[in-house]
Amino acid sequence: MPPEGRDDLRASEVATAWRTLWVDRARGSMGLLAAAADGTLWTTFWEERERGGALEGRSGGVRRWDGDAWQTFEIPALPRRGGQSIVAVAAASADQAWVFGQSSDRKGGDTVGFIGTYEGGRWRTEALAKPAGDAIGWAYTSAGSLGADRTWAVNGRVGLLWTGREWHRHQLPAQAGALGSEGEQVWAVTGEHSGQPVAMRWERAGWRLIGVPVLETPDHEVSGGVLRDVGVIGPDDVWVVGGVSWLMEHEYDDEHEPLERGRPVALRNGSSWTCHRVPAPAGYAAKVGSLARRPGTSQVYAVGSVTSEQENAFDVSHAALWRTG
Repeated sequence: MPPEGRDDLRASEVATAWRTLWVDRARGSMGLLAAAADGTLWTTFWEERERGGALEGRSGGVRRWDGDAWQTFEIPALPRRGGQSIVAVAAASADQAWVFGQSSDRKGGDTVGFIGTYEGGRWRTEALAKPAGDAIGWAYTSAGSLGADRTWAVNGRVGLLWTGREWHRHQLPAQAGALGSEGEQVWAVTGEHSGQPVAMRWERAGWRLIGVPVLETPDHEVSGGVLRDVGVIGPDDVWVVGGVSWLMEHEYDDEHEPLERGRPVALRNGSSWTCHRVPAPAGYAAKVGSLARRPGTSQVYAVGSVTSEQENAFDVSHAALWRTG
């Protein structure tokens, strides 16, 4: 780890390259986002409305952006089951996309993971058999597409690979919670493994465990490190972000609990690992839900919402789309 007082990644004020592409007139926000190589965007949408003095929200399905306008799709529910939620999205093109989520029975129990697939101009859903159904579609599922014949979804020690014809299950060497890919490079990271976070890389023989630098803390016994996400720029340029935290000896917060401190950390893998410390439109406040880079380009998109001034005691949110590059 670099010295405690060092800041390698420091914020500075620059003219932004981001521009707002679209803001919805209706209430709502967009959450998950996937960008395909052909420029198509797929995102999840959340609707909001005011009823009887209360603000209500519900799922607004999945939206597809063609560069000019959005088209909304409803994900069909599994037969004889109740509500379902989406936790990850992947897209290969305007004609092929996937969502991953979980569905419960009508009594709210017996939850299983499912995959929703868009091809042939329509969505279909299928329940996942165990053990994949106990991992994929649950919280921390991460997914990414490398094209029509290769898409990954990972969670825990379970990985599912779409080969163009069917899903193949692969065992991961450690718990995975985030996925990143570019070209033939596919990486996953995990929060903890034997006390320290690790990374994994897909190779022809399977997933290979890749060690990362020990996330040290300033001489404190009780500590923990976590890796949150991984970004693959190229074969020799992989970034992993996370953080490290520790408990201060003989120091306590306002509730007399041991005081915890922490710092964000960025790791970069080229020929070897290096560790780095990390330090809205006019009239609105912006909230970004997801980022996605269009494969093979420098274009990065963001979705979320912008909030206008209070109307009838509620902040009014409107879904928004941004792009840079």
